[in-house]
Amino acid sequence: MKLLTIGGLLVEIMRKNIDEPFTESHSFVGPFPSGDTPIFINEAAKLGNECTIIGTVGNDGFGDCIVNRLQESGVDTSVIKVKEGYTTGTAFVAYFGDGTRQFLYHWRHSAAGMITEEDIDAIDLTEFDWLHVTGITLAVNNHCKKAVERLIEKLPSTTTLSFDPNIRPEVLSAEEIRVLCEPIIKRSEYIFPSATEASMLTGLKDDVSGCKEWAKQGKTVILKNGEKGCIVFHKDEMLEIPSFKVEEVDPTGAGDTFCAGFVTAIGDGMSLYDAGRFANAAGALSVKNKGPMEGASTKKEVELFLKEQERTTTH
Repeated sequence: MKLLTIGGLLVEIMRKNIDEPFTESHSFVGPFPSGDTPIFINEAAKLGNECTIIGTVGNDGFGDCIVNRLQESGVDTSVIKVKEGYTTGTAFVAYFGDGTRQFLYHWRHSAAGMITEEDIDAIDLTEFDWLHVTGITLAVNNHCKKAVERLIEKLPSTTTLSFDPNIRPEVLSAEEIRVLCEPIIKRSEYIFPSATEASMLTGLKDDVSGCKEWAKQGKTVILKNGEKGCIVFHKDEMLEIPSFKVEEVDPTGAGDTFCAGFVTAIGDGMSLYDAGRFANAAGALSVKNKGPMEGASTKKEVELFLKEQERTTTH
């Protein structure tokens, strides 16, 4: 398929060890290419799709870091702007022993936040089969919000739209995200909520109820449950698909990698259940390396992993 996405092109700089808060002096590692939709499109390209991303970087080494990685993976970076006078966006990450993470973003006032409506008007959207967007891109600032809205407005009816809410309280409140997300949810055919997001965005008591409500509206909903796997809701179906056990090094980006795996599998004609397994496998492989794109896998590697899992289960 020909896939398009839009979003913040960032580098990620992370604490070397767990339980090292930002309030104290400790070592960092990085920079690693990052950003939710860049992680998505990087994996989608490695899985064999034709991929393009709309975004902006600064004229600096961090910008080169992420653009070079995307190009290496086969992403078309021709519509990425280099914004003079702005530095490339960054995300600092600290990990803690209880499994939580703390993010510190430089995004709104960096090059990553300088996506505009003019960037959308310069692209022929009829070329693309699928568009993937996220809530955090809407939430960064008014420039990005209007760009995404323009993109949805111009999107041909024949182009499939998938949406990952990816709510980040560090960027905008959940209530504000709900208002922003509503028009995109209405247009989306596929929705990829994480824990608490379906409940919050629908106002229903729990995620399962929220996902079922969206499914009644004709959408395919894939609830990402991390190490528990995923649940796919389609019409009256509710498919629980278990995860794969791997040694986790860095969970950042696993959900975005999962989305790329699922979209690819659907494009390849897989059933919803098989698409969920394929996506779970891609997500599992992604957490085995430090850095959100470092565990990105090719289709052959994902398929080999799935075969190895089948052999292990059989024996």
